[in-house]
Amino acid sequence: MAPSKSQLLTSATAALLASQGALGQQLTKPILNPEYDLGAMSQAFLPHLIAPAATSINKWPWGKLPAFCKSESIHEGFSAYDMEVYEVTFADCSQPWYMCRHNGSTMSVGGMINAFGSLPVGTRDFIRHIVVFPDFMTPGVAAHAKSGSGDLMFGHNYLDTSLWIHESGHIFDRQHGGNGDYSATSAWLNAYNSDSHLPTGYANTNQAENFAEHVILATYDNVVPGGLAGIPAPTPNHQAVQNQYTNVKNLLGNKIRKVTGATCNRQPTPLIGITSPVVCMGPDALAQGACVGTPNMKRDENGHDALIAAAEKEPGIYEPASRWTESA
Repeated sequence: MAPSKSQLLTSATAALLASQGALGQQLTKPILNPEYDLGAMSQAFLPHLIAPAATSINKWPWGKLPAFCKSESIHEGFSAYDMEVYEVTFADCSQPWYMCRHNGSTMSVGGMINAFGSLPVGTRDFIRHIVVFPDFMTPGVAAHAKSGSGDLMFGHNYLDTSLWIHESGHIFDRQHGGNGDYSATSAWLNAYNSDSHLPTGYANTNQAENFAEHVILATYDNVVPGGLAGIPAPTPNHQAVQNQYTNVKNLLGNKIRKVTGATCNRQPTPLIGITSPVVCMGPDALAQGACVGTPNMKRDENGHDALIAAAEKEPGIYEPASRWTESA
């Protein structure tokens, strides 16, 4: 039998997955056959996850940006001078989100805003920054989640709804896990042990990735008419993973539903807030008077930017590009 798409990993991606071993051990349950086709699920999401109107899109003048965006741009080998900052509000939330985009990115400003806005407002509540780069320093990466700080980063033009929900799942995992990840709790492990299968080959990576995959399934079951049972043939056996995705549905409730009239209830992570501190892009911006009175980040003894909170310094979770198709 030919391998599934999730099994066709490049050597770079395999190395990437190996580097994430610290997130937990590889799982041992069999994978559904057929497994869930996340690309097809992304298409099914489109009529039902429609972004509310962006009531304001304000591009910041060149010279300043959130400290997290500067730190990550440098970490990924780009210049902070090439980052654009967009302050975006939606019809369902008067508080803005701060999105950063490298000016050489394939992903357009509109694509970035629409992909984020398509997420249920209860999901967006837990996300702080969206950052978009042309690519990542680590080969074979489509996205990168900093679950502790609530930040999501994307490369190239990866706009699959399933990908954006999966990455949001990592933030839910951390924000609902008490002192750790929810995917390490007995509540989650009991659900996992009660099922016979895993939904995708990638869910086999570790419990963090398995949980994030089930956030996709739970959201789909909530918002697409007919739910998982209504997926056209060949239909994966949803009953073999039902305890896991039902656990996610119960945990997250309306956070992963499109609820008519719902508005935001932003959930700033402790000590971080809904944005990181605003800093100067660098000495060239200061010399041109573009960031007068704005601090410039200093490096601490470990080489991190001193204005970056501890949660932002975590390595984060990388998503392999081999699982996804770039949007045209």
